[in-house]
Amino acid sequence: MFDSNTDSVLNPHFIFNSMNAIRYTIFEDQDKASELLSELAQLLRFKLADGKNQTDVLEELTFVKHYLNLEALRLEERLECDIKIDNISKHNNLPHSLLLPLVEKICHEKDIYGVSHNQLSIHCLEADKKITFTLELVQAPHVKSGEINFSTELASITPSLTPALTQTLTKNSYKMELTLNYDH
Repeated sequence: MFDSNTDSVLNPHFIFNSMNAIRYTIFEDQDKASELLSELAQLLRFKLADGKNQTDVLEELTFVKHYLNLEALRLEERLECDIKIDNISKHNNLPHSLLLPLVEKICHEKDIYGVSHNQLSIHCLEADKKITFTLELVQAPHVKSGEINFSTELASITPSLTPALTQTLTKNSYKMELTLNYDH
């Protein structure tokens, strides 16, 4: 978990920066600092889930929310997040820690720290035996160009889920859509 390999979910810089941000929050709002420290601890525990190969979608999204809450603390008003969940069943499992590395990589590759504003929207929809995860990042003044290589992050998806990934890039937005087919 603490190495610099691309398959590591939480890199050491994220952990260090989150702990520093929480430390400064202690003096301003002890309750919020306590809540964020708990979220960081839960993220670490989630990553250390030894032997766990799968997780349900809702559990995974909980940890994505924890990650984004910690990033929002560091970025203050420069990051707004919205997660929308439509008709997601707990019966469909994902490879353990699939979504969190995707979100972390998008934040890093599109440099959320180097722009004045980030609006991140995540939408999860289950329909017709498929789950679609759509992540859209709108940035000001502009989005860093180029598609993102997710081959390492998607390697844990079994071929039976027939993953389909699309990426769309405009001057001010990046959109990634991942669809998994559960018709098996």
